[in-house]
Amino acid sequence: MEPIVINFTFNAPLEKVWNALSNETELKKWYFPVEDYEFEVGKEFTFYESTESQKYFHKARFLNIIPNQLIEHTWEHPNDSKGSSVVKWELKAEGDSTKVTLTHTGTESFEDAGPDFTTANYEMGWTAIVGTSLRNYLYNISKLEFTVEIKATPQKVWQELWDKESYKTWTNPFCEGSYYEGEIKQGNRVHFLTPSGEGMFSDIFYLKENEITVIKHLGVLKNFEEQPMDEETLQWSGCFEIYKLTEVEGKTHFKAEVDSLEKYVGHMNKTFPLALQELKRISEIN
Repeated sequence: MEPIVINFTFNAPLEKVWNALSNETELKKWYFPVEDYEFEVGKEFTFYESTESQKYFHKARFLNIIPNQLIEHTWEHPNDSKGSSVVKWELKAEGDSTKVTLTHTGTESFEDAGPDFTTANYEMGWTAIVGTSLRNYLYNISKLEFTVEIKATPQKVWQELWDKESYKTWTNPFCEGSYYEGEIKQGNRVHFLTPSGEGMFSDIFYLKENEITVIKHLGVLKNFEEQPMDEETLQWSGCFEIYKLTEVEGKTHFKAEVDSLEKYVGHMNKTFPLALQELKRISEIN
């Protein structure tokens, strides 16, 4: 099977990109919560998808390191699969910018781990990790997190989250009369709108019903129509908004992760907790 190859060029110096990929402290800001990390050929490191979920245990061993040029390591899921693969990061300076090429070889060896480990899912995941998570780190786009405990099942919370009428209720703190057009299904284009026809057009990047929705915001709507990309939009196009639902002792732990430009952080910190309290209120109504 052909390897996964992901290419992105960032308006950032080579040294900054290398530091993001090699320094443990910086890695934890945008990548995964790596543990037992020693940046040296032959050394192993591990991590889970998140420290909260403790899902998808990963194990890796450095195979090759060329400063400011290449990092190569194994990639395994020993709790789920007997397979093994190799991830290679290649960096190349292009003037003041840096081209990053990620190559992941051998993902087909994880077929024994089930549908969450398909090559298509890896390709989607790497596109998000390199194209958005790394980009946001390099461009100083903040990742905000908001949580709420809801006395209801994930199924009930999911229903209130995406039912078109209840959506208008819990998003009211952002803008009175907010609504969306489209269907919340993986791969679909959705318009998130105000009554005046302004808002954002976005793609449902990944979805697992009752568990997670990953929204990729792409551009601006005006007069109910998608607008061409301009310089300001390109700063944030591709940012994610993620909703995670986890059942804990009969309740739902709801977490929102939102990428935000610095100028919107204050607004998000003010309105998102209010919106989640509304989601909690309507979800707990019998």
